[in-house]
Amino acid sequence: MAVNETQAGAVVQSAPAAAMMRLVIGGYTAQAVCVMARLGVADALADGPQPVAMIARRVGAHDFALYRLLRALVDAAVVRELDDRRFALTPVGELLRSDVPGSLRAWAAMVGMPFWHRTWSELYEVTRTGEPSFERANGVDFAEHLARNPGDADAFAAGMGSLYTHRSVIGSYDLSRFSTIVDVGGGDGAVLAGILSANPHLQGVLFDTPDAVAGAAIELSRAGVGERCRVVDGDVFNSMPEGADLYLLSGLIHQETDDQAVKILSACRAAMAEHSCLLIAETVLPDGNRPAIGKFMDLQMLVFTTDGLFRTEAEIRTLLDRAGFRWVRVVQSSEVVSLVEAVPQSRS
Repeated sequence: MAVNETQAGAVVQSAPAAAMMRLVIGGYTAQAVCVMARLGVADALADGPQPVAMIARRVGAHDFALYRLLRALVDAAVVRELDDRRFALTPVGELLRSDVPGSLRAWAAMVGMPFWHRTWSELYEVTRTGEPSFERANGVDFAEHLARNPGDADAFAAGMGSLYTHRSVIGSYDLSRFSTIVDVGGGDGAVLAGILSANPHLQGVLFDTPDAVAGAAIELSRAGVGERCRVVDGDVFNSMPEGADLYLLSGLIHQETDDQAVKILSACRAAMAEHSCLLIAETVLPDGNRPAIGKFMDLQMLVFTTDGLFRTEAEIRTLLDRAGFRWVRVVQSSEVVSLVEAVPQSRS
C-alpha cells in the first residue's frame, strides 16, 4: 500500500512510513520521559493511581498540560490511564521513582536538562566535522560549564551515578574469592562503598586524583565501611596501589584514547601480582551488527568528548593484549554495563 493512500476515507501509512515516523518522533518521547522524571511524577504515583489534577498539584505542574504529557506516555508504556483521568505507573514507569533499586530517574532527568539537550542538538555539525559540540552549544567547555552551574553539575553527578552503581557494575559477579579490591578512578567512593557493604569479607582501596577523592572518606564512613577501606590519591596513568588481588576500572577507559587506555591498563598490570584479576566495567559493543543500546550511548561520547568512545569486544581485547593482559570473559551486569574479566598474560 502506498504512503498516504486514502482507504475508506482515512489516510493510511505504509509500515515503513509508520516506522520512520516513530523513529523521528522518538525525540519527543524521550523529552516527555525526561520531563516526567524532572517533575517527580513517578514519586507522586508511588502509592498507586492518582487523578492528574492531584499529581499536578503535588509536582507543581499545569494540570491540563500534564494530562497531555501523561496521555502521550501511555503510548510509550510508561503510565496507564484509568477512568476519570487517573494515571498509574507501569513496570517501566516504576524505574522513574527515586526510591526503587535500579532507579533511572536521575539519568532521565539529566538527559532532559537544557545543557544536555543543547549539546545533542549539534549532532549534525558533529557528524559533519567530527568535532564535539559542547562548547559550541553552551559557550564554554564541559568542566567550566559545570563549575559555573552547580545545578547542572549536581544533575550530571546524580545521572552518571545512577548508571554506575555497585549493582549495575558488579551485577551477579561472585567476589567471594577475593580479599582486597582497588577501585581505580573510583571518585567519591560510592561504587566501592556499595561493593564493600554487599561483601563484608572484602577490604578496599579507593584510588583517584586528590580532587576526585576529596570527601570520599565521609561517603565510606556513612556507608559503614570506612574501617575496611583506605583512600589513596595519585595518578591513574602512573603508579597504582600494589598487592591487591582484584583491580576494578569502572567507566574509566571509554574516556581515553587507545594509547591513554593502554597506559592506565599497564599501570594496573605493573601493580598486580600474578594471581591478581582485573575487572573493567564498561559499555561493551558487540562485534558485528547485533543490536545494542551501547551504539547510541557511543553517540553521546561522540557529541560530548574529543577522544571518548565505547569499544567492541575485539577492540578491548587489543588494548588488554598491548598492556600485558589475557582476556578471560565478558559478563553482562546491567542493560548498559558489562564486566570484562582479564588476568596477567604470564598466568597459565
